[in-house]
Amino acid sequence: MEKKIKRILIIGAGNVATHLATSFSRHVDIVGIFSKNHLSSKVLASHLKCPHIESIAQFPPCDLILVCVQDSSINDLILSIPNHFNIAYSSGSVDLPLDSQRENYGVLYPLQTFSKERELDISNVPFFIEATNKTFAKQLFDFALLLSSHVTYATSLERKNLHISAIFVSNFINHLAYLSQEHAESNHLNWDHLKPLINETIYKIVNSFTKASQTGPARRNDLEVINDHLQMLNGFPKDIYKVISESILYTYSKSTKND
Repeated sequence: MEKKIKRILIIGAGNVATHLATSFSRHVDIVGIFSKNHLSSKVLASHLKCPHIESIAQFPPCDLILVCVQDSSINDLILSIPNHFNIAYSSGSVDLPLDSQRENYGVLYPLQTFSKERELDISNVPFFIEATNKTFAKQLFDFALLLSSHVTYATSLERKNLHISAIFVSNFINHLAYLSQEHAESNHLNWDHLKPLINETIYKIVNSFTKASQTGPARRNDLEVINDHLQMLNGFPKDIYKVISESILYTYSKSTKND
């Protein structure tokens, strides 16, 4: 019979670690929280009423160590953990080293943006699984099913491409909204006037074919309006407006040629 993951240790205390630890604590035992930021990890451990662990040497026995730290820290951190521990990390961009000496090594990647202060329905979050062997991959798959019904196996390359797509649709869109807010407020305009437009845009992104729902001066090939706007902008906002407008112009000129 396949062994179930019932006891886990969380490494990290940031946004992802907080959400996953809190969600998994409803289904399995959290045997400890460890982080280089002892203050944050103590707060999380206290919230979950589980042990706070101050060093790797103090790690207790567990079925899984779930590593939720920034990408640049993952490989060095995991190398410092004894090989007998089963480990999975939550990154979308870090390749799984298939030549690792660790028997059970994998990825449990939730494709979502997380903030500590905002609750979300994790049952709708897609999880992507990869591991060094099929048995451990199935364990991680079943473990993710405790939280979500949207669980899929994915290779490192597939995860990385999903992460790139996610950056466009989440991180970049959020930054564009920031630039919009900054531009409106610097011109003494109420940014709240744009919120109905934002809501409708997000609705169309989620419910329509994005290429067909594109609007705006670049979609209309209205170069006069585009050039007028560019004269009103400076710095990065001007560069971004220009590059994205050029991309839209190219996308629909290419479509016309293909029709």
